[in-house]
Amino acid sequence: MMDLDKLKRSEVHVVGISGAEGSSLALFLSGMGVTNLIGHDFKSPADFKKSFFAYHDNFSLAQKNRLFSKLLRSFKKIHFRNTYLSNVDRADYIFAPSSWFRYPENKALAPYKLLGWYNLLLEFFAGTMIGVTGTAGKGTVTNLIYQILRQQKKKKVFLIGDSWHYSDLTKIIKAGKQAIAVAEVNNRVLTFARHSQKSPKICVLTNILGHHLDDHGNSFSRYKKVKLELARYQKPGDIFLVNADDLELKKINWPKRTKFYSLKNSVKLKLTNPYFNNEHLLSDAVVAAKVGKIFKITDSTITKVFNKFKPRIGRFEPIRKYRGVTFINDSAASRPEATLFALKACVPGTTILILQGYRKDPQKIKSKYLRLVEVIKQTKVKQIYISGQISDYLLPLIKMSFPNIAQTKNLAESVKLAWKKSASGDVILLSPANESFGEFSDYRARGDKFVKLVKKIT
Repeated sequence: MMDLDKLKRSEVHVVGISGAEGSSLALFLSGMGVTNLIGHDFKSPADFKKSFFAYHDNFSLAQKNRLFSKLLRSFKKIHFRNTYLSNVDRADYIFAPSSWFRYPENKALAPYKLLGWYNLLLEFFAGTMIGVTGTAGKGTVTNLIYQILRQQKKKKVFLIGDSWHYSDLTKIIKAGKQAIAVAEVNNRVLTFARHSQKSPKICVLTNILGHHLDDHGNSFSRYKKVKLELARYQKPGDIFLVNADDLELKKINWPKRTKFYSLKNSVKLKLTNPYFNNEHLLSDAVVAAKVGKIFKITDSTITKVFNKFKPRIGRFEPIRKYRGVTFINDSAASRPEATLFALKACVPGTTILILQGYRKDPQKIKSKYLRLVEVIKQTKVKQIYISGQISDYLLPLIKMSFPNIAQTKNLAESVKLAWKKSASGDVILLSPANESFGEFSDYRARGDKFVKLVKKIT
């Protein structure tokens, strides 16, 4: 257990302080009274502010400047590129973003015990914490739960996690016993769980698929073990909700406290929002509704929230309808399974599909790509355009049984040709089925480019 008084007296180092996670950690620690705070960022002093502004793009310019000034005042010393990680061996505590191991510059941190925002929440948040994990759906589920619980006007409800950018940890942790924190907890964050050996009061596990394995030595068993860390330390009386429809989760011998949810026994709600025509997204709604019922939210309130719900950026997000053609940004679909669900949500015979991106070792998931091809045929996709490194592998694989596929130079050309091919009533769907690396830095950048291209169509 972390002791706040001891933390205040300690030498505390924070890594990656220009990023959303790192800056949030640093500002919390400073706000809680840690004075011997040392920062590390592998950007140069000249690029540090630019990097900070890029990672906090959801703030206004004035807000960025205020936050940046506050961040600089928090540290006793900052080590930039030339002295990065200097004297880290002297630290009593080291805090880092969950993606720390993805950067070669951080190899020296491997022997140390690292902590993150998840540990701080587990240790110091006195309210009710809801933790949501899964290979797919965790962001949508956290957002749905958050929107439902916000209807309780007397309770403070917070949303935190990878998809939600910068979080004011001080505000969350000081909110008191009546507050609720809804946390999206990814596989990287869960590698920190063993350092606190605590779990959220309410845990949700949406699914476990063979993705993000390179974060865990390409081992599916290690990845699955990390995912199960979410609820490993729950106490009697805590609640654990597990998706009974997921094939991998069905194989696990669950503890007695486990409760299951399924599309077969879903809450009966009158949904008119077409967003939930997708089975995967409907499953997300089912478990969010179950959490809402735990907090005694009425069916009518939950239904109202769902029918007004708008998807997050890049999650099956309708962005424009022009001359009868609907454009959908599903850039976050970085796995074949996600694209499969998106295709099933569209009217058969109307979809022009854009695939794009990168896969480190596509042969390892060949069976999933073949399943996607089956669904492409079942849903009568009109045409596919594909770009990026994945084209070399995926183009011939798809072409064996689906001839209407063409390779393009980049996403811009795919959008141009898709528009030229389309007719009124069609859907142009960016659902890449692959990671964004190569042409783009992440799925958000890929989605942003798609939106810009679509808006230019006249």
